[in-house]
Amino acid sequence: MGAGAGPEVSIRCYRPGDIDRLHAIDRICFDESIAYSRAELLYYLRHPRAVGKVAERAASIVGFALGRIEEKLFGHVITLDVMPEARRCGIGAALLESLHADFRSAGLPVAVLEVDVANTGAQRFYQRWGYEQVETLRGYYNGGRDAYRMVCFLRSGRR
Repeated sequence: MGAGAGPEVSIRCYRPGDIDRLHAIDRICFDESIAYSRAELLYYLRHPRAVGKVAERAASIVGFALGRIEEKLFGHVITLDVMPEARRCGIGAALLESLHADFRSAGLPVAVLEVDVANTGAQRFYQRWGYEQVETLRGYYNGGRDAYRMVCFLRSGRR
């Protein structure tokens, strides 16, 4: 379990039987134009360097994080999804910390992610974790929406 997630939440590694629930959560958390298809999620989750983390509360999946180790250069946070009713109680933080721990264990010095320029709540969340905006990616998302690339230098401790 991650710090701050509460005693009823556990973080575990992704299992293939989770895919339908993860796909449903992604469709709830993100606009249809940027949510992943089931095939896209499977592609990322089956990648040999994928890091998939699942948050469970009361035997139900309430969130997940998906990352990838990029050639020993950096950890890429592909997505972090938490059901709306489970937000603001530390689940996102526990998922991100779990990803960061795996990135650090792999010897990666940096974590990178992309976030919609309109998603200010997510931007603030990542900034609290030490992420800084480094560039704007024009037309990054389907439909031409822009994203910010954010970078965090990983340290041996939390955050």
